[in-house]
Amino acid sequence: MALHIVHFIGPINHSSACTVRNLCLQALQSGATEIALHMSTEGGNMTAGFALYFFLKSLPLPLTTHNIGSIESVGVVIFLAGQQRYACPGTRFLVHPLHWGFGNLVAADHARVTEWRECLDFDAERYARIFDEATRAGAAAGDIRAHLLGHARLFDADQALAAGIIDQVVQARLPAAGAASHWWNG
Repeated sequence: MALHIVHFIGPINHSSACTVRNLCLQALQSGATEIALHMSTEGGNMTAGFALYFFLKSLPLPLTTHNIGSIESVGVVIFLAGQQRYACPGTRFLVHPLHWGFGNLVAADHARVTEWRECLDFDAERYARIFDEATRAGAAAGDIRAHLLGHARLFDADQALAAGIIDQVVQARLPAAGAASHWWNG
């Protein structure tokens, strides 16, 4: 088995999502039979995050995700793409209300504001459906919709295990030299 580990630490934006995608594609072209994504992210751009989630789900080989710090916001969706999911002791997951930045926008009409609201509602429901599907086997699985629209929810590693976000709380360990290939962002 040719294990390739992609190491990702940072925010989710179009550039970083493309970097993770390209690293996975390079791993595939280099003979990977399994990819592990070791990640820590404060989240970021919803569009880039959902695109990366659906890309990771399309991989033709097993994907393992491992929380090596914090997984926040849309990073939780990306993390849930793993068929096997782990978290180091002391790590956390954050689910909170979705939001958009408006850059240099100084004016908007009613139609545009309505469009943005509908998109936020759509993304919140899409996030919740992905979360529901991935965590349904958890002993304490629950509906996160209230946390996407109101108060944030923080899960420590043990709470994430009970909720079905992860399969096991375990310290990440790198294989012995030569036993895996490593890819990293940055």
